[in-house]
Amino acid sequence: MARKKTVIKREKIAPVKKKRKLSEEAKQKLRDRLAVMRAKKKPAEYKNIAKSVLALPDDDKYSFKNVKAWIRKSKDLLAEYNSTARSIKFTPQEKQRASAAADHKKAYIRYCENYLKTGDWIAIFSGEDETNKVIPKCVALAYYPDGTPKRSVGIFYPDINAVWTKEMNELDYRGEDGTVGYGNAPARVYQSKLKAMTDKQFDSLT
Repeated sequence: MARKKTVIKREKIAPVKKKRKLSEEAKQKLRDRLAVMRAKKKPAEYKNIAKSVLALPDDDKYSFKNVKAWIRKSKDLLAEYNSTARSIKFTPQEKQRASAAADHKKAYIRYCENYLKTGDWIAIFSGEDETNKVIPKCVALAYYPDGTPKRSVGIFYPDINAVWTKEMNELDYRGEDGTVGYGNAPARVYQSKLKAMTDKQFDSLT
């Protein structure tokens, strides 16, 4: 009875490549060559980023560098929340909370990206952890028929360089009999003691 021969295939072993040893002079030539190539490289143009954002220094709270860092951290948190929401290790309540947090982070990322494109911050909070309350700024005043500017509580007005408060609003709508009325008060006898100031660039009031 003939026996079958068993053929064993041997895997080819790749030869070990010897590391090339460079002299210090050769290394310096490579460094110089790399420096020349980097110098020829054109800087990024950032065509989709607002010029007002690019003009801010890196240490400004709303600089391009800082907001990009906020977006990166928000995306990392978004991945964590989505992972929790899909995991079977957590309770339905925990998964629901994670899903809601993920939706919130998606919205915050959109706000940050909108700011980079337009230069306008439209979210109520800002910062890496959304801990900074943002105060809206009035860019164009509206007026009553008598020429008095219309004001809203919580808005920053450059002409008085201040945030309009509830107390200011109550005084502004105080009638001749001393009673306070809103909206269509019979008289507007309050005259603000705040002096209008030259408008300055508004970075943020937090």
